[in-house]
Amino acid sequence: MKLSRFLYFGDFVACPLAVVGLFISVLALRDWTAIGVWFLTFIPGLFAWTFVEYAVHRWIYHSVRYFDKMHDAHHQEPMSLIGAPSFASIILIFVVFYVPLYFANHASAAGFTSGMLVGYFGYQLVHYASHHWTLKPGSLLYRARVRHMAHHYRNVEGNYGIVTSLWDRVFATYIEGRRQKASPEKETPATS
Repeated sequence: MKLSRFLYFGDFVACPLAVVGLFISVLALRDWTAIGVWFLTFIPGLFAWTFVEYAVHRWIYHSVRYFDKMHDAHHQEPMSLIGAPSFASIILIFVVFYVPLYFANHASAAGFTSGMLVGYFGYQLVHYASHHWTLKPGSLLYRARVRHMAHHYRNVEGNYGIVTSLWDRVFATYIEGRRQKASPEKETPATS
């Protein structure tokens, strides 16, 4: 669905605030072990996000009729501010990951969820940059753009991962992007 700038960019503000809030909630425990647990569970949360990103994009956005129709709008108008309403993904991450883990241990739940939220923030940033920023050829963001543009403009399904190609390689959905030379004045995305 097309979003206002507020609803599109709201997650860019809400994600960091949620991570800071979760970390402060663990600091408030005044327990060094809890702080250590937060850090130890942050990394698995970040890694888990990469799989969630891939799975949602592949098996929900490209397979479930309702979501496929909404996601197709993004493919039709890739420069428009189209997506899930801001805060919906953050709330879903809290409900699916934080709430169940909270009953085991608050610090673990906060750390894992913070990792997921940082991963989601990274996904949002890389996806937006892929479509809207002028990127330096050879940079990590430029390579992510090349992969993502192959997802949009190649006639082969694949490259569902935005931040990383790891899961596309694991599930054999990786497709090679084609790089184009950028003109000195303005860089153009790789389209084939």
